[in-house]
Amino acid sequence: MMLEYVTLILLVLSIAMSIALIVLLRKTARYYKAVKSMLEAKTTTSKKPRKRYIVFTTLCEGSVSQVEVEKSIKEKITEYYGQGTLHKASPHVVLFDEKVGRGVVRVLHTYVDYVVAAMGLVKNIEGRKCIVIPIRTTGTLKKAREYIDRAKV
Repeated sequence: MMLEYVTLILLVLSIAMSIALIVLLRKTARYYKAVKSMLEAKTTTSKKPRKRYIVFTTLCEGSVSQVEVEKSIKEKITEYYGQGTLHKASPHVVLFDEKVGRGVVRVLHTYVDYVVAAMGLVKNIEGRKCIVIPIRTTGTLKKAREYIDRAKV
């Protein structure tokens, strides 16, 4: 008789544990699906940021270096738009000919207007009167180089 009660109790406990396990697995599966859908939505909507190349020329008293031009452009972006915009735009002078005074700035496509405006605001570079004139925006560095070569002639 005692053995029958023990087996009955064990049977009830195993059924209760099975039900609890099923409930927990359903909740876990629900959370897993929710997290998976959030991650999938995020990866499908995010795109690789595109780069743009801004061809510019400098008119200066004397010659200026690539580092000086980049520094002055970054200072103007920070002054007018803040450090956050500078970081997001990530402007970088990738090509600069000191003899002719022409160069190319690489920037993210969403911040081209900010960088072009900041280039127009440059009036001095390292104490020398100097202006930076943006000429054209291209999508590839090859096209920017071609444009600089055509403008030299």
